[in-house]
Amino acid sequence: MLTTTCVGGCLGTAAAIALVTCRRETIHAFPDRVLKITCVGAGLGAAAVFALAFFRRQRRPVLPEKWEEVGEVCSMTIYPLKSGRGVTVTEGEATSWGLASGELQDRCFMVVLASTGTFVTGRQAENLLAVTLTFKNGVITLESKGTSTLKYDLKNSLRHPKVMDSKIWREPVRGVDCGDEPADWLSNVLYNGKEKVRLIYKADAMKRRPPRRLTYYDFPQIRDTDTLYYADTSAFLVTSQSSLEDLNHRLTQPIKMDNFRPNIVLSGGPPFQEDEWLYIRIGRAVFRKIKPCERCLLTTVDPDSGKRHPIQEPLTTLRSYRLLEQPSDLAKVWATKPVFGNHFAIDVQGPVAVGDKVFAATATANPSFSIFN
Repeated sequence: MLTTTCVGGCLGTAAAIALVTCRRETIHAFPDRVLKITCVGAGLGAAAVFALAFFRRQRRPVLPEKWEEVGEVCSMTIYPLKSGRGVTVTEGEATSWGLASGELQDRCFMVVLASTGTFVTGRQAENLLAVTLTFKNGVITLESKGTSTLKYDLKNSLRHPKVMDSKIWREPVRGVDCGDEPADWLSNVLYNGKEKVRLIYKADAMKRRPPRRLTYYDFPQIRDTDTLYYADTSAFLVTSQSSLEDLNHRLTQPIKMDNFRPNIVLSGGPPFQEDEWLYIRIGRAVFRKIKPCERCLLTTVDPDSGKRHPIQEPLTTLRSYRLLEQPSDLAKVWATKPVFGNHFAIDVQGPVAVGDKVFAATATANPSFSIFN
């Protein structure tokens, strides 16, 4: 929240107009922030009322004007458990927190170490990538190949909720402990019982979590009002089928899109056309790109077996042609991190479904917008 305090005997018309002018650039750069004007003094004139009305109008997102059809939605996936296997859906709701369908919400469950509360992902426990969590009628179902299925009524834990504190990349998060049965099941699957973990659920404990800002680069499209549950960076990850096909032509052993864990996959158009997108529109839902997705060793773990690839594919091949070149300061930090897919936040919520047409606002057609500084 941006606050301007004017102290004095009178706020005249000229002063109010000047204030509007000097703040105009800031408002358009951050249209979702509320600019609150507190005026202390004897008079608050008509110009101040005009300025207040102006600022209120700016609460609506400023969107590009030029759009073009670029394809259609060919698949959608929700990852209820952070680093767990995805659940395929044919329709859902694009919410401020991520993709949702019924009780399924993206990254709303997370595994943490029982001893420290530290969050656990497939980077530390590769078998987690092969664990499927579904949630229906208040019942959690946990499945993994070679292990008996667990069903647990979460209402047992929500009656007297025990809230646990954790952190995701130094950012504080919290969740309700889901109980001993899911914890014991996951401890055995992930660590053969040698390390104890707990499963937490966002429930009412996670009211709001802002997006993670990188310490080494400030992406201007990230806004403090963007929200997410337990995802690392953004509420949505979007890729294209043609980009995967381009990659698979270069690999000895083709891989599935599961290695990249996107929420929405688009078909149609050339490979990596998404590099040019600034916004996409699906139905009435409008998504704002906040940054490319820099890839790590998590992509080298087979989501079916939970085993890491011996020569780090597909990461090795991606490094041969998908390393960022500009801007130079960011490219230097991502020197070994190729990009595949893009992180999106949402400006307009709405229903989305497989088969929906997708429209994009590109950087070329909308030069006043940029995801880079």
